[in-house]
Amino acid sequence: MTGSRRVNRSSNAARRGLGARSRPKAPGKAKRTLTRDNFLSTVANVVASGPVLIAALLRPKTSRALREKVILGVTAINDCRYCRWGHTHLAMAHGVTLEEVNQILGLQRETLQAQDRAEAAAILFAQHYAENFDHFDQESMESLRSHYSDAQVREIIAYVRAITLGNLAGNTVDAFLDCLRGNSWSNAGKPE
Repeated sequence: MTGSRRVNRSSNAARRGLGARSRPKAPGKAKRTLTRDNFLSTVANVVASGPVLIAALLRPKTSRALREKVILGVTAINDCRYCRWGHTHLAMAHGVTLEEVNQILGLQRETLQAQDRAEAAAILFAQHYAENFDHFDQESMESLRSHYSDAQVREIIAYVRAITLGNLAGNTVDAFLDCLRGNSWSNAGKPE
């Protein structure tokens, strides 16, 4: 994760709200934030996906439930508490069960693959994208394309890029709040 600052958050499930079973963070492991190194590329990716995002608001090519599952998949990797809370509620409003939300946030990949191969391909692609920060291997793209049309693939990528910006912005806000609490930016959120 070159060029990314990370901010650690307590894994206190009560602060997480719904989706509290997400994977535990290793002590001292911090979250990615927006930095000088990644800000422009992250924003440029969202701008490049802007027309697809606008079209998806008007006439989506994928279901709202799939959109929220993909978004939760990225959020499980980037661990933004704001996005986890908001998109858990949106997912459930669009018919995603709490059990499915917890499977996605908990990174239960085997369970995802067993339930619906097409949705699993989209969620796993999103997680792979987030883990590799805007890079993906050809195999993950081929898996996605084997289940979705080109228009749907573009829409899924647009959702992934948009939530990546949202996640990193939320984590940056947390880093800033930690600084206001007296932590230095480089130590923000790290255990004492």
